[in-house]
Amino acid sequence: MSKLGDAIRRSLRTEAQPMGFGAARPAATPSMLTGFLGGQAELEAARKAGADLVVVDARRASLAAGDAKKARDAADNLALGAWTQVADAATAKALRQAGLDFLVIEPETTPAAALLDDDLGYVLVLPEAPEELFLRSLEPLHLEALYLPPGRWSGPLTVAGQVELSRIGALSRRPLICEAAPETSKEELQCLRAAGVAVLLVSSATGISRLKETVGSLPPRRQRREERPVLSLPRGQAPPEVEEEDDDDRNAL
Repeated sequence: MSKLGDAIRRSLRTEAQPMGFGAARPAATPSMLTGFLGGQAELEAARKAGADLVVVDARRASLAAGDAKKARDAADNLALGAWTQVADAATAKALRQAGLDFLVIEPETTPAAALLDDDLGYVLVLPEAPEELFLRSLEPLHLEALYLPPGRWSGPLTVAGQVELSRIGALSRRPLICEAAPETSKEELQCLRAAGVAVLLVSSATGISRLKETVGSLPPRRQRREERPVLSLPRGQAPPEVEEEDDDDRNAL
């Protein structure tokens, strides 16, 4: 599991409420991750601004292993990804060895062999209108999350949009990543979170702290029915069972 996958799983957990008087409440884990998508020159600023992860936007030119090493130094211990062209499995391995934790890949241009590295995480960019068969067919692939098409979900989320996001998440069984503006409202983030969005990416390092503050103000994630704790109380010692006499026994007496 990559650093990205581990961070997403931690954010999706619902914290159990402490029981008993004076029980200490653990520090709350953000229910959504706030990351940065942009040029390599801004990675250090994004990290210092409090980003949970950073993604190098290298769509116009392939990211070289040397640049990946520089990105790792700037990102320090954060989950580090890159949106870049990958020619083959050897290129993916070289990027991982240089310090990348995950790759953002496009299904139409990425060789299938590039997904064979078990130590590297992968985020798949979805097409504009993914069909049910396509989403179900993603199950065997080693994917940490799905990237919603850039610009597809900008602006206020409608009910139809929320239903569509929920459909994508339910059929693919993967968390979703989407780009968001720093000024996105608390209510909008709640709707995105309820629809399955786990990671928000901003394109400006200066906007990270604002969006992260809004994420921190969200109410706790609701526990699903199967996640709710079940309390079992100790039973007292049951009295011995008394066998009832049947009619034949009474007649014999």
